Amino acid sequence: MDIRQIIRINKLIKSERTGTPKTLSTYLAVSERSTHNYLRFMRNELNAPIKWNAKKRSYTYKNTGELKMEWQENI
Repeated sequence: MDIRQIIRINKLIKSERTGTPKTLSTYLAVSERSTHNYLRFMRNELNAPIKWNAKKRSYTYKNTGELKMEWQENI
């Protein structure tokens, strides 16, 4: 997984401008299969509440929140 792609996807989802999976693939310059893999990773490993919104024709988050990936030092 490329963290830069995850950051891009997150920004697009937050602004509700991902478009269809095919369109999102074009934005990311990856295959549609890779796009689905990124979305699956974000849902399963990062617990991102991603859903498809057919009315907006975009992926959206089910509720408000932030996707945070940060270093935490062990004490």
